[in-house]
Amino acid sequence: MDGLTALGTILISIFMTVIQMIVSDPSAASMPQMGKWLKLLIYVVGAVVTFAVAYWLFTLLLKNNDNYKIKLVINMAIGLTIVALLVTVVYLIAGKTNIWVSGLAGFIGFGSMAALNWKFLEVSQSDKIKISVLTCIWFLLSLI
Repeated sequence: MDGLTALGTILISIFMTVIQMIVSDPSAASMPQMGKWLKLLIYVVGAVVTFAVAYWLFTLLLKNNDNYKIKLVINMAIGLTIVALLVTVVYLIAGKTNIWVSGLAGFIGFGSMAALNWKFLEVSQSDKIKISVLTCIWFLLSLI
């Protein structure tokens, strides 16, 4: 895989996260046009910063290796896209979300991210355990 594939996957993940935030925000429809653009900007910046901080934490844990970065980015993007897609679908069907919806979507999305990292990252088993623990912490923080 090359860098362009990773960039495309990241952009899809950020796009899905922003869509999920917009769809689940009931006050966005009644805002003036400038407010909508500012809210969109805040959502995009939030999604990019969240992805960047999580990637930085993962690479901080895996500082001894170098051949994992593209796979890690793609695995993160797939997991976050699954979470955003599931929450968006549930919100469009039910009209609201709660802790159970977020928990189930997060369990499936972050679980798939952990499984992909465990299977496809070519790092030592202790590094895989570190990444799995960080993914679990990220899942728990997403419930708050």
